[in-house]
Amino acid sequence: MTMATTTKEQMILTTVRKSSAPYLPPPVLQLLYVTDAYFHLNHDVITHEHCYDEPSMAILSALFVAYIVLRSIQGMWSSSTKRSTAHLTGDEDTTVLGGLTTTSLGKGNIHNKQGDDSNADAIPPFNETVVICGASNSGKTSLLHYLCNNAKERENTEIMDPVPMCVTSLVANVGYVCSWEDTNDKTNTGNMTIRVIDYPGHPSLLSQLTTLLLATATSRLVFTLDTTQPVIEGAALLYQYILTHSQVRQSWVKVGKTLDVLVVCTKTDAKGSKNYKRMKIQLRTELDKLRKVDLAIQESSTSEDGNDDDSSKMTLKVKGKSIDLDNLGSDVPVSLHFIESCGKGASMELRDFVLNGVLPKAK
Repeated sequence: MTMATTTKEQMILTTVRKSSAPYLPPPVLQLLYVTDAYFHLNHDVITHEHCYDEPSMAILSALFVAYIVLRSIQGMWSSSTKRSTAHLTGDEDTTVLGGLTTTSLGKGNIHNKQGDDSNADAIPPFNETVVICGASNSGKTSLLHYLCNNAKERENTEIMDPVPMCVTSLVANVGYVCSWEDTNDKTNTGNMTIRVIDYPGHPSLLSQLTTLLLATATSRLVFTLDTTQPVIEGAALLYQYILTHSQVRQSWVKVGKTLDVLVVCTKTDAKGSKNYKRMKIQLRTELDKLRKVDLAIQESSTSEDGNDDDSSKMTLKVKGKSIDLDNLGSDVPVSLHFIESCGKGASMELRDFVLNGVLPKAK
């Protein structure tokens, strides 16, 4: 190692330390000072040869580089081993909806998204559609698999078993659920068959979600919240595409009905998870923040232009200081109902809601 290289590296680390010092809290600065003093006193040779006389900054730089490398490896691994249930709707290179919105919601056979009738007989006739949506990795596909695969044998369990290796999908997954009493009935006309659409939570695909949430397209909605993660992403999705979206709200007002939303708090058996009551409080707090930001923007645009040009968004009116999630108001045709994915009766509540629209009992 040449002296020129050592001086150059040391100058860079010293410049970084001096530039960042004014923005670091005192405890961090004290830790950096103690680290430098320790290495200079006890490992002077290592400090000079390998840390360029800036041991604390050299260590932080090494950790940062290691983090970047680790994330890159994880990204490549995820890309090469990804798994999803995209095969339920066809090839992954088609659009996210795959023609689902053009399919008739009435009785009778439906066609696959390519318009090919060859698989029409393999798809059961269905009577209603239930949409599952939520932020990425919040457990949507696990619920779809639970409903569609061997749920009869697990109906008395207290946990909706997770599906291994569920990753972010870029297409809507589709499954069909029917009343288990009618499963072996060869004369079943499909009146009890429900189509379940698991819509991906990737932010770039959410613009098409509202086409599935109209009163003419769906009967009810399952919304997932990951109890091990912050609710910010889920709250933004719920606020922007369901609670304040004018097209969605007007479609339900037009038919004189309410969009029933079953908020499933998932992964409640995981370490560090939160119960549904805490999730409900955090969700309300985030929705209040979004509402206040919207109101401030609307007031600003109205005062400057004299009108509000954002016709795709409606407001949430609140009587008190915060939103009441149990009663969103008569002008909001949406009702929220909370359950946990684990606990006595959780699987039955989900099944009853999806199959028959039965709302969970108030807790």
